[in-house]
Amino acid sequence: MKKILSLAAVASMALTSNAAKSPYQGMDYSNWGKLTLVGNQLSSAKTGEPVQLKGWSTFSLHYQGHCKGEGDWSLMKQYGANIVRLAMYIDDTWDGGSYLAKQDYFKDLIKQSIAETKALNMYCMVDWHILQQDNGGTGDPTKYQSQAQQFFAEISKYCADNGYDHVLYELCNEPTCGWSKIKGYAEAVIPEITKNQPDAIIVVGTDQWCQKIGEPVSNPIKADYKKNVMYSFHYYACSHYQYLGDFRGAQKSIPVFVSEWSAVKFDGDGPFCASNGNEMIAACEDIPQAPQLVSWCIWNWGTKDEASSFFAKGGCTPDNLSTFTDNSGYKYSDYVVEKMAGEIIEVEMPETGPWKTLNTIPSTTSSIWHWDYYDLGGEGIAYHDGNGGAWKKDKATQAVLDYNNTEAEIDVFSLAKKMQWTELPEWTGSSKECPWSKVENGKVVSFDQSISTGDNWKDMDGNSTYKSLNGGRMYSGTDGSERPDEGVDLSKAGMQGTDFAGAQYCNLGWVEPGEWISYHVKVTEPGYYKVSGIISAEYGQKAQGYGEISIVSENGNLLRYPNSIAIDEVTTFGFQKVTACADPAQKIGEPWNCWSVKEAENLGDEIWVAFGKAGVQQITVRFEEDCGGVGPLQFTKVAEMNPNDPATGVNTVNSDVVKFSIYPNPTSGEFSVVLAENAEATVEIVNIAGQVVASQNIEGSATIKKALAAGVYTVVVRSNGAVSTQKLVVK
Repeated sequence: MKKILSLAAVASMALTSNAAKSPYQGMDYSNWGKLTLVGNQLSSAKTGEPVQLKGWSTFSLHYQGHCKGEGDWSLMKQYGANIVRLAMYIDDTWDGGSYLAKQDYFKDLIKQSIAETKALNMYCMVDWHILQQDNGGTGDPTKYQSQAQQFFAEISKYCADNGYDHVLYELCNEPTCGWSKIKGYAEAVIPEITKNQPDAIIVVGTDQWCQKIGEPVSNPIKADYKKNVMYSFHYYACSHYQYLGDFRGAQKSIPVFVSEWSAVKFDGDGPFCASNGNEMIAACEDIPQAPQLVSWCIWNWGTKDEASSFFAKGGCTPDNLSTFTDNSGYKYSDYVVEKMAGEIIEVEMPETGPWKTLNTIPSTTSSIWHWDYYDLGGEGIAYHDGNGGAWKKDKATQAVLDYNNTEAEIDVFSLAKKMQWTELPEWTGSSKECPWSKVENGKVVSFDQSISTGDNWKDMDGNSTYKSLNGGRMYSGTDGSERPDEGVDLSKAGMQGTDFAGAQYCNLGWVEPGEWISYHVKVTEPGYYKVSGIISAEYGQKAQGYGEISIVSENGNLLRYPNSIAIDEVTTFGFQKVTACADPAQKIGEPWNCWSVKEAENLGDEIWVAFGKAGVQQITVRFEEDCGGVGPLQFTKVAEMNPNDPATGVNTVNSDVVKFSIYPNPTSGEFSVVLAENAEATVEIVNIAGQVVASQNIEGSATIKKALAAGVYTVVVRSNGAVSTQKLVVK
């Protein structure tokens, strides 16, 4: 008992003075019971409220210093954990063999751990821990698919027979074989679990060691398992900072679980990158950057001789914590205790909202699409750029900082050396004027348009990257829309041979799958709009004329085939490749000078965009394929809006409506829905992307205890075939 009291005191003292305690701290199975998905949010099936699980992942269960057993889980809980990730290595050969060599032993160990964690009111995650080839494994879960099916069938039946509903299942750790193969494997294994536990929460690993979290957004596990499936993201703060944008973007569309992370390098060793770790934690907390409250497990609960281990060699006791530190003497074990003890990471909020000038729909000759009028908020909030996340900026000055989180502002010369620019001239020092950038008072102010990208510019691991957040180094449009050092990759759209030749519009380039941009637009009148684009010959080199671009709003997908209001009939569009330049003086071989006007289509079929209401509204343009070379768009009204189209935000097929009120509105927390008549109804909370983030059955009235990120939502109330909607503002 003395140790427990001492531990609690240490955890309390570890919290920084400006940090607040998480409202989810101290919550466990006794409070939440069985888990469920409400929209994308992991939630309590008992209360309907959001859930955040925090805990440790074990090092391999077959490793001798892995700290397993009920006493170890109890100690873990004393530090603030409410979940244990049981990392069961499948084909690794360290320390006498893993699952394939000792199947009965490990199945018994897993069952024992399930029973032990239930007795402690903790959750546990059963992790089928495959490894990449160079670690003794394959990186391909299909190699052992039959064994996985047999294992998960047996474990889930054991749980069902014993009433153990505190178990989550992770189907494959860090696969590296491509998302389509992973998806097929998951869809083969999931039924083995759901036949025993139909409502089980199942976490599916994503490609590239669980870093390609954006791929399931456009290609999710089949809808039969939507209520079961979450997707795993892994994050090692010193190595994976550039993937935070993907993580923030994915949160808007799919349920995510950070099943493994650490504030060190990807190999589990130093250095210690606390700031990068804090940003990941902030992205998991219930703040505007986090569309959902995200659960996580930190690596690792063990004594392995590496920086990420919570304990030092010698045993898993509070007096034997790791002494690994950063340069300031800050202990990594203290950092982990702070995070586990419920510290809410306070981050400086960027200015958010619409750009000062809005794109107008329908387009006119003076108001075609400005790609540079995207919303304020930066990476992961207003847009996601696949190559921009590797850079850090000073939160106060927005100056570009050194790569890889040294937190030191540097000049371009030093940056070039740091980034291993392969063609660095024989300069004698940084005092010589840099020929390809502008530096003022040690700050990178601008970059010369002539700088090449790609092979000449490398990150610390030798991988190609960009020297500027904006690949095209274009930061202004027709009205001086300065966007310094932001990651939407723009360049000048020459548009030779078109009506807009020489106008200062932007071309969108360097587009990678999974990127997206949000805009506030001004719609003059509702209706269906035909889309055309001024396209360069660069477009279509990888694109196919379909499936490249989607447009969504708070009411879901806005794309339609003519004379159809089916919201899922078509979800993407593209443009046919330019085969002839509008200006005959230009050459296809110089694609940046070759432009043509193309109509939006999908496999040859015309595409419309449905704007269900007039006025200012937010839309998100998402890119499912590499489709750079897109110049300005034009929206031309072609038909009146069908009132039953989902884009209107309300289905008016039924003339009856449900009268209800919301208070408080705006709200900064929970709110109540009150029906005008004492009836039964279903209440759904829909976010700006059209996703149902909360759903609850009510009778007469109810308080909605859903933690929502700041923003505008639609409250949909359905009762006896009638439906009504109202806007909800969350501060």
